[in-house]
Amino acid sequence: MSTIMVASAKGGVGKSTLCVGLGKIFAEKGHKTLLVDMDIGVRSLDLLLNVAEKTVYNWGDVILNNCDPSKALIGITPNLSLLPAPLFLSEEYTAESVKKLVECYKDKFEFIILDAPAGVESGFKLSLKASEKCIIVSTPDPVSIRAASSAASLVRKNGINDVRLVLNRFNKKQHKSLCVDDVVDSVTARFLGIVPESNDIALTAIGEELPYDSKGNMAYLRITKRLLGENVPFRIKNI
Repeated sequence: MSTIMVASAKGGVGKSTLCVGLGKIFAEKGHKTLLVDMDIGVRSLDLLLNVAEKTVYNWGDVILNNCDPSKALIGITPNLSLLPAPLFLSEEYTAESVKKLVECYKDKFEFIILDAPAGVESGFKLSLKASEKCIIVSTPDPVSIRAASSAASLVRKNGINDVRLVLNRFNKKQHKSLCVDDVVDSVTARFLGIVPESNDIALTAIGEELPYDSKGNMAYLRITKRLLGENVPFRIKNI
């Protein structure tokens, strides 16, 4: 079982769509997967998964003992579930209580993916103690890369040593002068993959399904295989 925090110190980098894409592929491969929305008050995963109307409870209700842990889950597919974020912050939502929350589900899922909110404040900090690994998401622009470096440093300071980097919304024509090795060195995280700029991925923001053979889904597939330990070459020409 593996708990993976997906984070960025900057908003708008496509972090939540990456969580959904990876979660769906893990599930399709037969791995029981739980997506945990950590963006208190803003939550977006229920919209991306088109299940907003099914949301009754959230992980805050579990922590506050308002419901059984199983009642807060929303089934997406037989192998994929969502645990929504609460709408309001509570002083009872501590790093320790979130860690215990995640432990409630460890026997039921092989992968637990925590979608941390943008920035490095409450939701980010709550996710740290409950996670074993971290994926930092960045777009190719300098501001995002600097923010990714800051987030990676903070994650390591909090004891997570397995830190990976995904470069999202990459356009070969616009970013042809970008040296990926320089970005990896700047962020100081193991490179996990590149996701191309894609109209298909943009449609997932309104709950549309990503075509299996689209460039975006193929990128998610390669990243998922690497997380599963498969040796998948890095080739920018494939995106």
